[in-house]
Amino acid sequence: MMNTKLGFLSIAFMYVGAIMGAGFASGREIWQFFGVFGKLGYLGVGLVCVLFMIIGFMTSRIACILNTEDMGRVIVPGDNWFLKSFVAYFLAIVLFMVFTFMSAAGGALFSQQFGQSEKLGGAVIVSLAIITVIGGFSRLSKAFRFVVPVLMTTVVFISVIVIIKNSGMPVTVETFKPSPLAGSWHLAAFLYLSLNVLAVIPIISKASIQAKSNRHAYFGSVLGGFFVGMLAFILFHAMRTEPGFSNSMDMPMLAFSEKLSPAANLTYTFVLLFAIYATATMTFYASTTKLIKGSHEKLKIFITAWAGFAMGLVGFSRIVEYVYPIIGFLGISIVVMLTVNFILLVIKERKTQKTTNEYSVKTIW
Repeated sequence: MMNTKLGFLSIAFMYVGAIMGAGFASGREIWQFFGVFGKLGYLGVGLVCVLFMIIGFMTSRIACILNTEDMGRVIVPGDNWFLKSFVAYFLAIVLFMVFTFMSAAGGALFSQQFGQSEKLGGAVIVSLAIITVIGGFSRLSKAFRFVVPVLMTTVVFISVIVIIKNSGMPVTVETFKPSPLAGSWHLAAFLYLSLNVLAVIPIISKASIQAKSNRHAYFGSVLGGFFVGMLAFILFHAMRTEPGFSNSMDMPMLAFSEKLSPAANLTYTFVLLFAIYATATMTFYASTTKLIKGSHEKLKIFITAWAGFAMGLVGFSRIVEYVYPIIGFLGISIVVMLTVNFILLVIKERKTQKTTNEYSVKTIW
């Protein structure tokens, strides 16, 4: 059980930690979804910032109204318990797949930056995730109160240095080919939201139930979405200083840090490792809340995590090829259902309050 309730900053940091994986911190996702559109990318980043804030608030409000962290109940409107259960379990499986992706990402980074075995990198990420998740939500929240602010500060610091260093350079006008699945900046913003929302919903639901008050839950969720948007903006702006270079790199911000100095490069390498750890831990915890129940939970967590490690050995690129499309399409349907559920619950809550107030007035008179 958790003895201390979460304040709004802790909830905001957990929101950031759920999203800030290797793709985000490296700048690859931000460039792929927004950088390729040039100046219009600023509009995309602004839109996704607003959308993340809205999704955070809706998720938190639903969790508080229903007093639940169950993913099926938070997402699915109505009383179809089969659909609620199906969505919850399917989402848990997808989140576990993301966990395997983070294990593979850790291995790829270890191999690229340190010349070490990919198995070693994956094992480090998985081991850290196991240690954190076995400690329960309390240990998870304490870890992220420390890890996420450090990640955010370092990303902002390196990005600002890149911006200042390249401030005198003219920004060349170049045309880059966007993904065929996201051919416009506004479509890219919605798709980017759908790719990330699956990790946000279970964590924000749990955090909202553990919040000091509903106000802390709502404000923390909105603030977390704002933080994500601001980090995306500063990463995007830094990469826009050299668009051709950013487009040519698999991990643009890591490449920029290498141009700055060996110390900056080493620092940003560890930022990426911590970012991978953050998302791996968040997604693994969220999946275990549904997939692992009953006796011997710690043993089941241990076995499941290493099974994910084994799956991650198929390789970073192969997992991206198969997992990302699944997450994207599932995410769109999840956003739609969550929005409908939010609207219906708010309407029902207001009707209940109105009926209660009318009854109170009649009773008084």
